[in-house]
Amino acid sequence: MIETEYQRIVEHIIQSAANPMIATDVGLEAAQKFGELAAQEEIEWALAGGLAMHLYGSQRLTKDVNIIASKDLSLTPKYTLSFGGSSYTLQVGKYEVPIDWIVRSDGYEKFYRAALNQAIKLRNGLRLITPEWLVILKYNAGRQKDLDDIVFLLKEQKLVDRPTVKRKVVETAGEDAWLTMMAGFRRLCDLADVRTSEPSKYYDKD
Repeated sequence: MIETEYQRIVEHIIQSAANPMIATDVGLEAAQKFGELAAQEEIEWALAGGLAMHLYGSQRLTKDVNIIASKDLSLTPKYTLSFGGSSYTLQVGKYEVPIDWIVRSDGYEKFYRAALNQAIKLRNGLRLITPEWLVILKYNAGRQKDLDDIVFLLKEQKLVDRPTVKRKVVETAGEDAWLTMMAGFRRLCDLADVRTSEPSKYYDKD
């Protein structure tokens, strides 16, 4: 294959990508604008998902902005989310940023409510869920990329207080919820601490 054919393939992929990756600053600008609207409508909200991971030091790419909230916005959504909430798009410069405005209405609602109530406010006005709550919500999501994110968070020095993870789960959903999560959480801690031979994306300490 000649060079021009490679160029044509790559250009086609870039132009046809439905959800291109977004930079942290673009995502934060989109979140800021939605946060201003939420403030006008007296809606509590906080950053979660991939953008929250960026703010805690991860370099994993993300395609959208995930925001958990106390209720829906008055905007007309692009579509509704099956687990509660709505999806929107916002133009930020030359980028069209997908935003999932999450208002859980399923069995995990209590976790999202608690994470929202305990979110921290940054100096720039943005609200962000704590790393402990990010671990819990990602554990409940259970996708491989979420588990990889948890290992990253657990590896960061003095970021996640592990006993607090347990305490928040028990306070929110009871001892049985923690017993269900405990073995899997310990496995992720072992991966983060390099106490297992199981392969992991974040296995090396470097």
